[in-house]
Amino acid sequence: MEIEKRIRKEEDIHYPKTSLICVENAHSSGRVVSLEVMEEIYQVAKKHNLQVHLDGARLFNASSYLNVDVKEVTKNVDSVMFCLSKGLCAPVGSILAGKKDFIAKAKKNRKLMGGGLRQAGFLAAAGLVALKEMRENLKTDHEKAILLAKELEKIPGIKLNKEDIHLNMVFFDMRDTGLVSDHVVEKFLEKGIKINGEEDGLMRFVTHYWITEEDIHFVVDLLKSLMNK
Repeated sequence: MEIEKRIRKEEDIHYPKTSLICVENAHSSGRVVSLEVMEEIYQVAKKHNLQVHLDGARLFNASSYLNVDVKEVTKNVDSVMFCLSKGLCAPVGSILAGKKDFIAKAKKNRKLMGGGLRQAGFLAAAGLVALKEMRENLKTDHEKAILLAKELEKIPGIKLNKEDIHLNMVFFDMRDTGLVSDHVVEKFLEKGIKINGEEDGLMRFVTHYWITEEDIHFVVDLLKSLMNK
């Protein structure tokens, strides 16, 4: 496995020893790491006495795509962080989870760094709503992303790969349309739509709970209108 080749041994004095493997699932590229790969990474880590941490900012999107309980995605890691404010739609917040001694150490380090928040219950309440009521909506978000991709694909000059759409994110290349990224960002903002400029030649749209099918068609029509000017 490629990751095993990257592990630095203690006897090499030129580099710090590897002590942790971090995995992001779902990945910010919009793709999901399979359960088989997660298990393989974990076995490599244990072979070298390493810990595995899961950056699960979009963890529930990953479990939705894989159609498994979130416990299946996290069973081959030692600790996990997941976000409540992305697909789950809480106003703010993330959760760190792990074994009792790990969490105790994390709390101490948080206090050492000046962390902490008094009267955080109102944020926790919103987080509980997100966990209890929003998880089932993620499949709909993914379906809306597929719809958006299908509509974008109809525009001459736009390139995308629908096979890469595992989540609620659509990456597309519009360089062959003649449109300039900064111009699109500016014109979209005039209509109340915020989008980042291109990165490595790709633009990104993200669907979520508050995005409707009507919104999707509005965005696509707006992009078409910019091409016709």
